[in-house]
Amino acid sequence: MKLIVARHGETLMNQQRKFYGSLNVVLDKVGQQQAQLLAEKVLPLKPTLLVQTNLRRTQQTLVPLRQSLPQVPVLTLPDLAEKGFGRWEGLDANQIQAQDPDHWQRWLAAPLTYTPPSVEPFHDFETRVERGLKWLKQHAVATEVIFLVAHLGTLRVIDQLLLQDQTYFYDRQFQSACYTLYEWDAQQIPLVVRNQ
Repeated sequence: MKLIVARHGETLMNQQRKFYGSLNVVLDKVGQQQAQLLAEKVLPLKPTLLVQTNLRRTQQTLVPLRQSLPQVPVLTLPDLAEKGFGRWEGLDANQIQAQDPDHWQRWLAAPLTYTPPSVEPFHDFETRVERGLKWLKQHAVATEVIFLVAHLGTLRVIDQLLLQDQTYFYDRQFQSACYTLYEWDAQQIPLVVRNQ
């Protein structure tokens, strides 16, 4: 089984460097171009299942590939949605610092262990993504070529779960308009290519 993953295309909030987690924002023009480029890269890999989250930015990223592969089924997995940032969503770092300085500084010091009010705890996010990933593997056949479009935080969790290496969470990079491919067959899951 092959698992191909990619980050959704750019949104306006990416440009504005805002937290947007569970907000249902759409791709901007650059993001739409990235979706087209991504589709051209992934098409030769012949995916047999397309997976998106319940957030529009992943669904819009899949549109060009879906148009090229109308016969390939599409699955929506809400468990693979981005981490929720509660009342911080829609704000940039300066705005959060101004509105919530104590919690912001505590979160910056320990982003994987400290949970500000209204923010989804990292452990809960990680558990949710792991549940979604396990469900996907249990319901896919061994010959499946799965293409998943998700979110940066989600992809970092998946990478961490699959590779079981010592790379720090925030050092796991997934570039826009690029895919990463894992062979998802063996007990040890090798990374085949990253950010192609």
